[in-house]
Amino acid sequence: MNRSITHLLFDLGGVIIKLRGTPIALEWFAKPLTLEEVWKIWLTSDAPRLFESGTIGPDEFSQQVVDELNLRVGPEEFLAHFTLLPEGVYAGAHDLLATAKQHYTTACFSNSNVLHWPRKLYEMKLDVAFDHHFASHLMGMVKPDPEAFDFVSRQMDVAARHIFFFDDNQLNVDAALNAGMHARRVVGVEEFAQALRELPRWG
Repeated sequence: MNRSITHLLFDLGGVIIKLRGTPIALEWFAKPLTLEEVWKIWLTSDAPRLFESGTIGPDEFSQQVVDELNLRVGPEEFLAHFTLLPEGVYAGAHDLLATAKQHYTTACFSNSNVLHWPRKLYEMKLDVAFDHHFASHLMGMVKPDPEAFDFVSRQMDVAARHIFFFDDNQLNVDAALNAGMHARRVVGVEEFAQALRELPRWG
């Protein structure tokens, strides 16, 4: 492990926050899809990108998602499901983040939105868990776009090679690697904890 790492950068959903399934329920698609395929569609479709970059509001977003992806559900039902997607912080994650802050500068980097971000920060108490907070809808750019990773590096005033990024989606991990960061895919708190234990300054 590279000992020049000084900053840890964390995705939230699926890594630190438990999600209630996927943003779009599998049964809403016209054809069977895997979880990986659903996440790829989510990260590359226009409506989620517009919403999570702060370009459109919730009502327009929900209508566009249903229309763009030809879902078997109305915009109201989709939005109700999507609003409740973040369930809460995994047990033990706050303690892990507190330990990480003793050894590294820490930051979260979340594709988020006006519905979820206040809950993540205040209801789930992640406002005090990190040294820096990066939310896509406030940045005006989303993962996995290269400029989003470059923005985060510049804002923290640190070269990408000194950052280790953790995400549950391989598409975002690959984007971080292409940006010059170290990166690893982790899903859930157990993989998250194991990845942290392998860091050179840990413990």
